[in-house]
Amino acid sequence: MKGNLSVSKKNPSRVVIRGEYSDLFIRIGKSELNKEHQFKKVYSTIFDCYEYVWRGSLTHNSTIKFTHMDERVIPDPEVYNQISGPGCTFSGAAACAMLRFDNALVCPVENFDLTYNFVDHTSELKYIGKTEKHILYVRIYDNNTSEDNDRWIVISIE
Repeated sequence: MKGNLSVSKKNPSRVVIRGEYSDLFIRIGKSELNKEHQFKKVYSTIFDCYEYVWRGSLTHNSTIKFTHMDERVIPDPEVYNQISGPGCTFSGAAACAMLRFDNALVCPVENFDLTYNFVDHTSELKYIGKTEKHILYVRIYDNNTSEDNDRWIVISIE
């Protein structure tokens, strides 16, 4: 586990995420926008930027979206910069094995546990792992460089 997580002393099976609640939510199927689906914002010393952490149950073959409270979707399929369009990187073996984008340009990186996914309005993120609890880490990269445009995210899973 990363430095912003700790195990509860009262309940060793419970993981505590240190950080403030953020304006980032995971939508699993038709889930509600509530604290149960809200990420916490923490500073990652590994990546030298803010990342968002959530712990909860993911159901096999469920559709996932990341949104703000006002339901704007992340990554925003309308945002392009001088280099590329919107998308998502799966970082790590677990993310590459448990997540899949449908209707996207999917580019696995040979010999690395990375997959680049270029998305549009028709793209859907699916969780294809076993139904169980996970910790998700999300970084919103353009937002970390002072361009608050929600163009590209990176997802890791424990």
